Amino acid sequence: MWQPDGTELLKGKALFPGNDYIDQLKRIMEVVGTPSSELLKKISSEHARKYIESLPYMPQQDLKVVFRGANPLAVDLLEKMLILDSDKRITASEALAHPYFAQYHDPEDEPEAEMYDESIENKERVIDEWKELTYEEVVSFKPPDLKMDSLEIEQ
Repeated sequence: MWQPDGTELLKGKALFPGNDYIDQLKRIMEVVGTPSSELLKKISSEHARKYIESLPYMPQQDLKVVFRGANPLAVDLLEKMLILDSDKRITASEALAHPYFAQYHDPEDEPEAEMYDESIENKERVIDEWKELTYEEVVSFKPPDLKMDSLEIEQ
């Protein structure tokens, strides 16, 4: 669960306000540090890997300093959410069970979604196929049925 937007709640501004994806990647690494060689091996794009390797070494910043004065539990959660390696990063379920959310955590009321199948994204398709798939998705959407008896109406 990658969540840089959550940092805005603590700082009052974006932590990684990049001008483009290259600038944003540099800003992310300035905080979380240079990826390990183990993580670099997982990057499928040779171009991206070579770009990252061309950058100077950047040490990981201490988020307790970056977010001085913030709730220590919030900082601990952010540290776990800002791990670049998705195999080592906290999952959504683990994040919800984190002590920072203790007063809100209810395992009985936190359904987990099925894993997203991104294989459709990697298929080569012509524009008309994408348009048709998008149209079918929109047409098949059924909003939840709101029943009047489930709403509280003051009289």
